[in-house]
Amino acid sequence: MQVTLPYGGDKTVSFNVPEENFDGFLKPGVLAPASDPVRAIERAVDRPIGSPTLDKIVRSGTRVAVICDDLSRPTPVSTVLPVILDRLIRAGVRREDIHMVMALGSHRAMTPDEIRTRVGADVYANYRVVNSEFRDPASLINLGRTADGVDIVVTREAMDADVRIGIGNIVPHPVMGWSGGGKILFPGVTGEHTVAQFHMLGGLSDQRLVGLEDSHVRLRMESWVPKIGLDFVVNTILDAKFRIVRVVAGDYIKAHRAGVETAKVLMRCRMERPADVIVVSSYPADEDFWQSAKGFFNSEGGLKDAASTMILVTPNYEGMGPHPEYGECTGDDNVGVRLKKLYDGEDIPGDPLAIAVGTSMSKLRRRCRLVVVSDGVTRAEMDECKIEHYPLCELQKAVDVTLSRYEHPVVAAVSHGGEYLL
Repeated sequence: MQVTLPYGGDKTVSFNVPEENFDGFLKPGVLAPASDPVRAIERAVDRPIGSPTLDKIVRSGTRVAVICDDLSRPTPVSTVLPVILDRLIRAGVRREDIHMVMALGSHRAMTPDEIRTRVGADVYANYRVVNSEFRDPASLINLGRTADGVDIVVTREAMDADVRIGIGNIVPHPVMGWSGGGKILFPGVTGEHTVAQFHMLGGLSDQRLVGLEDSHVRLRMESWVPKIGLDFVVNTILDAKFRIVRVVAGDYIKAHRAGVETAKVLMRCRMERPADVIVVSSYPADEDFWQSAKGFFNSEGGLKDAASTMILVTPNYEGMGPHPEYGECTGDDNVGVRLKKLYDGEDIPGDPLAIAVGTSMSKLRRRCRLVVVSDGVTRAEMDECKIEHYPLCELQKAVDVTLSRYEHPVVAAVSHGGEYLL
């Protein structure tokens, strides 16, 4: 039978698999989208969870930074922002005292056109909107050390405010368990060393963290949030067509946890039996291998055992991503030793983020067999990762070769690997 998967936002690809082997598409629960998305945002903002309303948080003279996630996320920022800005202006905040910070984490800077699309043309024309900074010392400020020994270094633009409001989206995350909440700050607007801290914790963990709302990494991160200050969050939960199903707003922990309960229903897939082979599209985390590998982490829970295989079908439009050492670290069986030394404070050469995330990937590829089908990364790059590679034109070959390794393989497919959780 023929199986069709998304390949990026505007293309599909297909392959054939014997019908007796195919267990079908793994699908999560279904929840109806909001009939009026703007009204859903307004209701959430006006009835916050665990927090005062915005008119109780700000007043005339309050300087506000609205921190928005970047284009690697499907968050409907241009729909959420006008509601927040309306409430701020009505509460007496002057337009000139409000600015937007695009929370890049370690991602590349957004272009002016990308920012305009992200925040909306009207907001772009009438408010100051800036990218966060990750590496430039002159654009970062050190807020000091937390009780557990982490130096909090943050972009100055985020701190040039009395109140910070975060806009994000809730989906599974390989390290934090779920995105959203305080994650808009960590790694959103923090510097390289600070960002590396929670990725190091993820790399050092042997526990599968994706889907755990109270993972030890998230709890540590949330204990750092008061150093910067996050006064209000607005988090969306979207269905597979990126329609708003629910919006939560208010306290960065209480509102986030309420949103996660909805996300669990909407994104967690149920399986009749574990699979020998899972073919997973990275959609919508298609930007680069740094992002698309979420399809592996999200789908691992559906595998039968260590002999099982995941085949990731992904465009990787921007190649391997923003960290050149990522591939080498992924392919290093002993990278975890380097990470432990780095975490313990030793002066270890190399990109700390690549070492941290590469450690997680290195562990994953040694837990099961990984295959990447992509025209956005090369065979040489995947060889460095010690991951099997096929160009898109050989998708069928990748499936056939993989199935030939099993006697009676159980095969499943995932259409939205960047968001669905097994």
